[in-house]
Amino acid sequence: MFRKSALLTLVLATALLPSACGANISLNLFTADEVVSQTFTTSAAPHIVVETFNGGIDVITGTDNTVRADVTKRGGGNSQDEAQQDLKNVAVTMTQDGDTIHITAQRTDHRVDIGNSGASASLKVPNGATLDLRTSNGGITSAGPVGDVTADTSNGKIDIRGSAGSLDLSTSNGGITVNGGAGTLQAETSNGGIDLTSDHVVVTARTSNGNIQFTGSLAGDSEFRTSNSGMTITLPASASFTLNADTSNGKINSDSPVTTSGNLSDTELRGTVGSNPAFTLGLHTSNGTINLRQSQ
Repeated sequence: MFRKSALLTLVLATALLPSACGANISLNLFTADEVVSQTFTTSAAPHIVVETFNGGIDVITGTDNTVRADVTKRGGGNSQDEAQQDLKNVAVTMTQDGDTIHITAQRTDHRVDIGNSGASASLKVPNGATLDLRTSNGGITSAGPVGDVTADTSNGKIDIRGSAGSLDLSTSNGGITVNGGAGTLQAETSNGGIDLTSDHVVVTARTSNGNIQFTGSLAGDSEFRTSNSGMTITLPASASFTLNADTSNGKINSDSPVTTSGNLSDTELRGTVGSNPAFTLGLHTSNGTINLRQSQ
């Protein structure tokens, strides 16, 4: 009797929700795909802006001054014919304004789609391109020597390799991996790890329920923060900095000698490394161990 009542409540709630919020919610059983492609001629360092939904964004680089974009849009329905017809509700636009390329995929109706409708994008861009990439429910990857990268998604990973510029990366329920970058490096997620390999950067890295790893060198005040997990920060033996590290239900281990200030304990370590601190390093977690290592 309880199970029948719960099921009835769920059905009624589902039926009432569209009229309450003005949205048409559907569960798609079939999917149809269509690829929209376009090529642009640009300078050696164009600005690429991509906004899509329910799909990933993948970028690779090339040596010529062209941008090639392939957007795969998806329609959904309760039959193959409905899915094919639904493709008309996913609009893809690609425009060029000087050296700025805008690529957008969005639904033209107001349906909140719980099914397979969405769009993913694959791009080939010139070396040195600046990237502004935004999606949902999909990962973002970039491979090659691009410049600055802004990447924002949800329920997907972010993987940036080869960038020579600043990075501003945000996701949820997914990990972040970086190999490269310069200047400022911001990485924020939840329920995912952060793995950074970079030199001469200023880092702000935050997550929850995920491990943090950093290997490289720091150029200014940096902070690494997580919860319910640990972190390992590996810096050159010559690095000199002020250390503020704390945890709970864990330990702090340092390969480098720390000249401490205040009370010394397994869960809190404050002091200086080296004789002339050049920056402040904040390491914070809960229910995890902090390891401060020297690179070989």
